[in-house]
Amino acid sequence: MLNVSSLFVLLCGLLASSSAQEVLAGVSSQLLNDLTQGLLRADFLPSLQTTGLQKSLSSAFDGVSGLLDILGPPLTNEINTVRIQVKNPQLLQVSIESTPQRKEATVRVPFTSELIVQLLTVKPFTANMQSDIKVQIRLEKNVGGRYELAFGNCRLLPEAIWIQTGVQLAPAAKFVVANIERNLKNIVAHDLGRKVCPVINKWLYNLDQHVVKELINLVLLQEKYQVTI
Repeated sequence: MLNVSSLFVLLCGLLASSSAQEVLAGVSSQLLNDLTQGLLRADFLPSLQTTGLQKSLSSAFDGVSGLLDILGPPLTNEINTVRIQVKNPQLLQVSIESTPQRKEATVRVPFTSELIVQLLTVKPFTANMQSDIKVQIRLEKNVGGRYELAFGNCRLLPEAIWIQTGVQLAPAAKFVVANIERNLKNIVAHDLGRKVCPVINKWLYNLDQHVVKELINLVLLQEKYQVTI
């Protein structure tokens, strides 16, 4: 059973979490490496790099169009010509974390990237981004009484986004960039989720059976027993 939705929790520049979790006891470095390499082979990084943000970004500024008109055509032109591109994504090591719920754990997929922001009259600047994708895994019994892995939602909370441009900007440009940062909290989470979730979905569906067995035993180990499948 597998149900992976397109909702993500995104952290830009500074990793944060809505709830502290601990690394699952007994996880081997070999398992984490197998998971990480498997996700790389599943074209995870190319799916990030081809994510387009322009259409959603343009729509996001419709709500402030009246204010932009008051501030003048130059500022309106900046908004209309902004371009954002995802560059140089890097996958960090996948980890597995414990949860308060029984027979559950969390697969954590961290990666870094850059957002290249281009405006009409301002030199392109880069915002460093660090993202933390979390997927719930849980155990369910099949008709034969054996445990199977089931997967919950990929989670990326827009309110966890943090962006720092690190560049000196004119007042008008600062206004534009501030609006870009606020809107990116929802835009990047939505657009990256829609692009990357199918990749993660396919990766989870095709996990090696040895990896599946090890994940099941790891979750059961938290309750002091294992199972043979």
